[in-house]
Amino acid sequence: MIAYYFSLAYRRLLATKGMSIALMLALGLGVGASMTMLTVVDAMTWDPLPGRSNHLFHPVLDPLPASYPVRAGRDPRMAMAWPDAQALLKLGPASQQVALASGKLLVDSQMGVPRPFHARGQYATASVFEMFGIAMVAGRPWTQGEQERRARVVVLSRSLAARVGLGERQVGNTVRLGGRSFTVIGIAEDWKPGPRFHTDLQQEVFKGSEEFFIPLGLTMDLDLEVTSSLFSWSDAGTGNRLEDPRSSWLQYWVELGDGTQKAAYMRFLEHYVQAQVDVGRFERYVTPRLPSLHEYLNEQQIVPDEVRLQLALCIAFLAVCLLNMSALILARFLGRSHEIAIRRALGARRIDIIGQLLSEAAIIGACGGLIGLLVAQLGTALVRRQPEDYAALVHLHPGLMMATLVLALVSSLVAALPPALRTLSGRVAMQISVAE
Repeated sequence: MIAYYFSLAYRRLLATKGMSIALMLALGLGVGASMTMLTVVDAMTWDPLPGRSNHLFHPVLDPLPASYPVRAGRDPRMAMAWPDAQALLKLGPASQQVALASGKLLVDSQMGVPRPFHARGQYATASVFEMFGIAMVAGRPWTQGEQERRARVVVLSRSLAARVGLGERQVGNTVRLGGRSFTVIGIAEDWKPGPRFHTDLQQEVFKGSEEFFIPLGLTMDLDLEVTSSLFSWSDAGTGNRLEDPRSSWLQYWVELGDGTQKAAYMRFLEHYVQAQVDVGRFERYVTPRLPSLHEYLNEQQIVPDEVRLQLALCIAFLAVCLLNMSALILARFLGRSHEIAIRRALGARRIDIIGQLLSEAAIIGACGGLIGLLVAQLGTALVRRQPEDYAALVHLHPGLMMATLVLALVSSLVAALPPALRTLSGRVAMQISVAE
């Protein structure tokens, strides 16, 4: 019976090609535009560490004076001061924890590097590789002992190692970065999570990769260039501001296995904050927070307002397309009232008539979905050509392709159901007499 419904629907659509094509185009444009923007949002909110992100948390402390004016997008509490990071690394009950900051160093002219160039990377504690799943191509990460004695070691990315002429097996060589010599103890796979959750999210959120990793303690010892945002709530201009307890610049992440571990870590943070209040370092007690990676990204609103607006406009455009489509389908079905009334007089059930009418809508939806898929592919290609840092991440993966087809089919059926019910609402005799 279903095959018969679709056979009738196919012949009917061929008999009214103009209106059928108009319905398919309207649906395809609306669905395609909406899916293009959904693809952009999907890329910007993609899980940066699949399989690990559910166990990563970002401790948030509030050491600010009560009078400090926090500006939108410039919140010092999203970073951590050096003394707090040191204390949490030493005392924190997390299974793994890491403190890190972004940096930029000049790769000096040396053997294999005829012209100097800048490289970006991370100053981090030893757990960064295991905690974030950064794979090693050759060599090893530095040890806790090397970190404590401030060993001048570095782990290069595969791409930077190739640029400085170091093969994967040449671990142990020396490389000059920022005017200092470092021993290469490992080469890591290129690591470029998107979004770049491990940074302060004040700079490029979706673009770039980490080209080197250097132990965090060397940052102060060697006065290496830090590119992370430095927030300070002190007027003092002397001393090393990176070590100042009234300056925050570090990102801090912990790995917790389950709810029990999270509760234990929260208690630890509460006791730590209270201890800082008691010694007078924190002016007041503010309950610490422990957002997960996903919660942290949502708080930071990494999806720009213009993208949200464009998504809302595309969804509104789809709604208008569906309203117009519903009106056209209603006119199409009402034009067949005489035919439908005769079928009902001959014994056809309402469900049979609705099945046939919705079969037409299903074919329109399937064809509209294919058109929408082409529109979404074109829209995605245009987005990827934009100069925005997230553009390169945008792609229409198979899941979104299937979602496009399903959205078109469901939208078509939803738009057609009210007209189908409206067409069957009159009495059979009256519909026949009116038609005659």
